Amino acid sequence: MKIDTKKSVYKWIILLIVLTGTIILYCTTILANTFSLIIEKEYFIPKQSSIFTFKETVKNDGSSDVWRYGEDCTNYYYNLSTFNNDVLVFPKKKTNNCPGFNPENINT
Repeated sequence: MKIDTKKSVYKWIILLIVLTGTIILYCTTILANTFSLIIEKEYFIPKQSSIFTFKETVKNDGSSDVWRYGEDCTNYYYNLSTFNNDVLVFPKKKTNNCPGFNPENINT
């Protein structure tokens, strides 16, 4: 009897681990970022950000899937589309002091 109970507990633990992992993967941007990094050779994640937290908010209008604007927990990013993958970084804390700031429009 104790063996069956032990197996049942292990099954529940494994199920909870798999369920938690699945929820984490679908609730974060890691799947989208990984997919984009694999299929698009020009796609990149800013050095100041992470594959886990970076989220593209506006895609490039051209034929590539490179992002134009993006954000993470602490910054907004604007892709300058240079060969060095240069980006402009706008800290979210400082943008609160900029009336009319639009994170998806570099002209503001």
